[in-house]
Amino acid sequence: MCHVRPNRFITDRLKAIDASGIRRVFDLAAKLPDPINLSIGQPDFDVPDTIKDAAIDAIRGVNRYTVTQGIRELKDKVTALLAQQLPGWTPAGFWT
Repeated sequence: MCHVRPNRFITDRLKAIDASGIRRVFDLAAKLPDPINLSIGQPDFDVPDTIKDAAIDAIRGVNRYTVTQGIRELKDKVTALLAQQLPGWTPAGFWT
């Protein structure tokens, strides 16, 4: 004879499962007066049309995987920006 109560089987088993770490963090944050939610990164505003249009223009005609070494033009711009912002920095070994 089975002693499992069918109407309680699932709820009893669920109570035995501990909450995940992230769930405990969310529960803790819910108790704070004004927490900043950095979990998923969903904006609380619509993306401006100028940014949407720029993104569309950027992928028009260039919507494929890049080479594994990266896009030369982008690497050059990043290198120039880092050299400007970090005096003494050189790209030696940076892109390898």
